[in-house]
Amino acid sequence: KNLMVVIVTNSEKPLKNINSLVDALKPLGLKSLVQNVNTKKTNVVLGDKNITLWGEEKILMQTDELCFKVSAHSFFQVNTPQMKKLYNKAIEYADLSGKETVFDLYCGVGSISLYMAKKAKKVIGVEIVPPAIENAKENAKLNSLSNTEFYCGDCTEVVEDLISKGERADVVVVDPPRKGCDEKLLN
Repeated sequence: KNLMVVIVTNSEKPLKNINSLVDALKPLGLKSLVQNVNTKKTNVVLGDKNITLWGEEKILMQTDELCFKVSAHSFFQVNTPQMKKLYNKAIEYADLSGKETVFDLYCGVGSISLYMAKKAKKVIGVEIVPPAIENAKENAKLNSLSNTEFYCGDCTEVVEDLISKGERADVVVVDPPRKGCDEKLLN
């Protein structure tokens, strides 16, 4: 089991007793301990700065079929048995024959994208979080899936740009943040 613990603080002040925390968490599979600094007074949990206190900057998550490198700013479904059930149901609903272009909007580290890429002609993932897109590109290479493209930016703007360049989706998958899909994107 690979475990990354991210502690969010409101300053860069060094944390005390890190070694004790690491020793307590190692038996649970700790591979990475990260301090995230968020000094803003908003409802956004993570700030822009990560400090790796111990271990690796990215951890490797595996399902039976795919491997994913995940960093502190990247969203990843941590319940992998349920993730596989959810993604397999999405593939079933998509009814992919191998000829389709799939848009995976709010793609995170590309987990849905890579599951879909195994059965689609091409998958285009879009995400606004730069580290997540870096992970998605790395994960496509890690899993030898060359029929993927990943774009970093606001989903609405990137999709408008893709459409203006003649790109069309046969299937669209959305996994938006809690606030939901932008209405303009849905239109």
